[in-house]
Amino acid sequence: MEENRILASIIIPMKNEESYIGRCLDSVLANDFPRNQYEILVVDGNSTDGSRDAVASRMCGSPGIRLLENPAGIVSTAMNTGIRQSRGTYIIRMDAHSEYPSNYIRTCIGELERTGAECVGGCAVTKAGAHTTVAEAIAWITQHPVGVGNSAYRLGHGDRFVDTVPFGTFRKSLFDRIGMYRENLVRNQDYELNTRIRQGGGRIYLSSKTYVLYYNVPTFPKFMAQAYSNGAYVALMWLRNPASFCWRHGAPFFLVAGLLGGLALGTFSGAARAILASLLAVYLLGILWASLQISFRRGRKYFLVLPGLFLSCHLVYGLGTMLGLMRHPFLQRAASRVPPRSTRLSRMP
Repeated sequence: MEENRILASIIIPMKNEESYIGRCLDSVLANDFPRNQYEILVVDGNSTDGSRDAVASRMCGSPGIRLLENPAGIVSTAMNTGIRQSRGTYIIRMDAHSEYPSNYIRTCIGELERTGAECVGGCAVTKAGAHTTVAEAIAWITQHPVGVGNSAYRLGHGDRFVDTVPFGTFRKSLFDRIGMYRENLVRNQDYELNTRIRQGGGRIYLSSKTYVLYYNVPTFPKFMAQAYSNGAYVALMWLRNPASFCWRHGAPFFLVAGLLGGLALGTFSGAARAILASLLAVYLLGILWASLQISFRRGRKYFLVLPGLFLSCHLVYGLGTMLGLMRHPFLQRAASRVPPRSTRLSRMP
């Protein structure tokens, strides 16, 4: 390997991450991968806090860090900006809200070559965004099947080919073949990209040899805002790429649709009311059982908040998807305000 060859380009989208970006960069710089063989591209979406200062303070001692501008302020445009300006053979997508173990870069590249996959990632270990019962309960929900379905990377089911991974490591040449990140997706852009990889015959590998330490939202209002936004943009993702439909993403929508449909039919039919009551009872027993499982493992205090968090998350996510499907022209107009860019790496200016 050449002495100063840039092998890996790490791209970190950032917007108002003052509390996390410093720890994120410190964890990347502590990796055991030769520092002169990777670059770090922090792509800032008009941060108004101290995020840029935190990056600048680390640039002084690490010339491999570059701070790029992302006027559109969303992850997909940040990634495309970083990919276009990258110099590495490999693209490693990282998140500013996360920290990484010392073997992360080496392991992801090694697993990519060992498995022949098009995308590789590690399991996500979710940490609470604050030292409160609610924040900790939110973290537990996002690691339980009732909260996240069969999401392997959230449940810690590594060493297998999966439908998606958190963030991802890719060969840069991949983007010439399948295109770049969809810039009309504010959320779910990673899953949609991985769908196109699978559509093209590629495979996505989840390794147990490394992980991502991710900090979740710290408060109930932010959790609800996140659930609604995820639900709304999963609807836009389906509309943009129907092959991206996934049952675990669709389950909250079918829950809300079933409840509304059952209530409407129940005004005319006693049988419909009985079926709705039975299904609702099964669902409520399911979230109570999940809440008990978590509480027995993590602490009884969480049982006071877990059922309400599960229920609220599912309903708000499902409502977001329903409104996203009903009002998708609105979402498309919002997305159209993003400055247009080429979708192919080969057309870089």
